[in-house]
Amino acid sequence: MNFKPSVLIGLFVGATGCALAAAPVPDSPFYLRGDMGGTLTEDTKLTEFFGPVAPGTTVKFDPGFRMGVTGGYQLTDWFAGEFETGIMVNQIKSITGAAVDDATFSNVPLLLNARFQIPNRSRLTPYFGGGVGGAAATFNADSITLDGTRLTGGQSTMVFAYQAFGGVRYKINDHMGIGLAYHYFGTSDPDWKVDGSSGVSSDRMKFGSIQTHAFTIAFDYRL
Repeated sequence: MNFKPSVLIGLFVGATGCALAAAPVPDSPFYLRGDMGGTLTEDTKLTEFFGPVAPGTTVKFDPGFRMGVTGGYQLTDWFAGEFETGIMVNQIKSITGAAVDDATFSNVPLLLNARFQIPNRSRLTPYFGGGVGGAAATFNADSITLDGTRLTGGQSTMVFAYQAFGGVRYKINDHMGIGLAYHYFGTSDPDWKVDGSSGVSSDRMKFGSIQTHAFTIAFDYRL
């Protein structure tokens, strides 16, 4: 399941332009939303670890968790623009051929979202959307040892990030609602400059692209 970032960028820009020229703004356009839930991050490649690694070297992740915070503005009754951040964390389960001791991988997204909903007379409102931006990709490890080279500590790097999401919201009253959602989140290849053993051919560790599936419950409040 792969999404092209250019498609999401075009969707966001085009939808925003259409919405600004369309329907009236609701009575309470500003809202805040918090969500939390679980994540499944797909296996990715380890492409560099202080130099080249064997082909097929794979990083595997345990199930993790997500917490998110979103601020939005309801431009019309069917479209909203949002800014989203939060954190997604997974334990690194294994790396092919490596000894891994208590290592984690996380992303802190910084995304601009286009959110579409289907207005209706019931309390349930389906919605979907997408977002683009960046993320702070971070690893922390007591130790990772591969081919005689040992890595400890942690580093962060900025990567391009994008997402698609969909769910349903239940209206509690005019100001509050709860919902369930699915998020697909992806990034470009994170690449860190790190300190390692002497005599290595590089000072970098690099993963392949990251793809994370998150399932969340959310609460929102309209100001």
